[in-house]
Amino acid sequence: MLRLTAARGLTKALLAGAALVGCTVEPLPDGESTESVTHAVVVVERSADADMPEAVKAEAFAGFLSLPRELEPGRVLPIAGLALDLPAAGACKKLEPDRRSIPTEELARAELLDAGEVTLAAGGVVTTLAPRAFPSAADAVSGVVYTTRDRAAEPLPAASRYTFATSGSGSLDPISAELPAPAALSGVTLVGSPFGEVSTLRAAGALELRWDAGLPGDVVYVSVETDAGSTLCAYRDDAGRGTLPATALPESGAAALSVHRLRVTPFSSIGLGKGELRFDFELSRGVNFE
Repeated sequence: MLRLTAARGLTKALLAGAALVGCTVEPLPDGESTESVTHAVVVVERSADADMPEAVKAEAFAGFLSLPRELEPGRVLPIAGLALDLPAAGACKKLEPDRRSIPTEELARAELLDAGEVTLAAGGVVTTLAPRAFPSAADAVSGVVYTTRDRAAEPLPAASRYTFATSGSGSLDPISAELPAPAALSGVTLVGSPFGEVSTLRAAGALELRWDAGLPGDVVYVSVETDAGSTLCAYRDDAGRGTLPATALPESGAAALSVHRLRVTPFSSIGLGKGELRFDFELSRGVNFE
């Protein structure tokens, strides 16, 4: 099945070519400022095929990106795989290759920090994330990221309270945050039929999507992916419904549709400029447009 690499499969994209090893950091040139701000992003993903919603897979990722204060976070976070750029609620956007360039010497001043031991606790289970070296575009952004060792769903449940913690290191103070995860998506229908039973769709007009409404502030977004490209559409979770416009759909052929419930909760801790815990729970299936 086709996958939306910008939204799911985050760990796989980040760790292409990475291994369970440490890293080295080159010193800054003499006279260059060492004042920096650290952005922490923790992502918990759960995914299932809509025709087998009980067969859930899950994974988690954490990254701690240190940037010089003068370097704009919005330019670097996408390169380090730490940004999810959605349209406004009720709108859609086609995903385009990011053609912005950042001088290598600027990127070399960004670093993914060692945070010590990193754990996620939920439902009475404590999961220790594995540190992995992060080689990125042109080896410009380097350091350590943390991921789950497998895709077991039980340690990363929906509708549970999560405690995220790090033991700290020489470059980052210990961090602790306790935040609730949303419930899994339920009652999802497309053009009046259960999502798991939809296999063929007409692309001539808009498609109505419904789900059991969630909480205010959460987002439901849909990805439509074909070999030609991908489109994202976003909606307010508490609305319980949304419309996929014809402009977001392929004229014909196979596509991967995935519906996501997203909750993004900020947190703060000593030594952090910004912290964010992101829950992304997905139902997906392949369909054919005629």
